[in-house]
Amino acid sequence: MGKGTERYALIYVFFALTVFILDLTTKNLAELYLKEKDFSPFPFLHFTLVYNRGVAFGFLSEAPDLIRLPLLLLTPLLALVITFLYAMKAGKYTLAVLMGMVGGGAMGNFYDRVALGHVRDFIYLSYGWLSWPAFNLADASISTAIGLFLLLGLFGKSGKG
Repeated sequence: MGKGTERYALIYVFFALTVFILDLTTKNLAELYLKEKDFSPFPFLHFTLVYNRGVAFGFLSEAPDLIRLPLLLLTPLLALVITFLYAMKAGKYTLAVLMGMVGGGAMGNFYDRVALGHVRDFIYLSYGWLSWPAFNLADASISTAIGLFLLLGLFGKSGKG
């Protein structure tokens, strides 16, 4: 690994670990404080604890373990490897940060699946008849990073940033 590549690796690892630690901390707080009741600081924002046995937004939660488990366990590991390798190959600080956010989110949900058998979701957005499935900080980190990555692809300039 060259000197620049080491720098990108450190940035990736820093952001991945930061997201991972914040995700687990917020999930633990949600379990501690939301076990008995929900909390709604705004009409559209609700904190309610939900256990998700499926993949994104509960997809495949009712599928047999033979189908569900390999997908649930392999996907985050592949995400970690792919995002790390992409961040190193791309050679841009911004992409190392974004890929670290994806990797950290993948690690957070992977930890829940392996250690607990389900993912802890606790952020629920709704307004009137509109609603979004419950999610957590890992999901938010992954979605934000992918959205920014797509915006960079559409409007970003090439260079070291």
